[in-house]
Amino acid sequence: MIVVSYADFSANINKYLPAASISGLKILPQKKDKKYSRHLKFVQAIEAASGILPSDIDVENEKTEAILKS
Repeated sequence: MIVVSYADFSANINKYLPAASISGLKILPQKKDKKYSRHLKFVQAIEAASGILPSDIDVENEKTEAILKS
């Protein structure tokens, strides 16, 4: 049995078809890109939070005032 990745099989289908009829073929599932999904979740969280703070606010000044109040 020949074991190939999904990416390799899709790139070279004609290479594996003759061999598959003789010895069998197992195609491994396509893996998800974990980095991309992690970044996608972060971007979605940022997009969900956008618009919460007014655009004319001075964040550094607000931090300083909050520290001085406590």
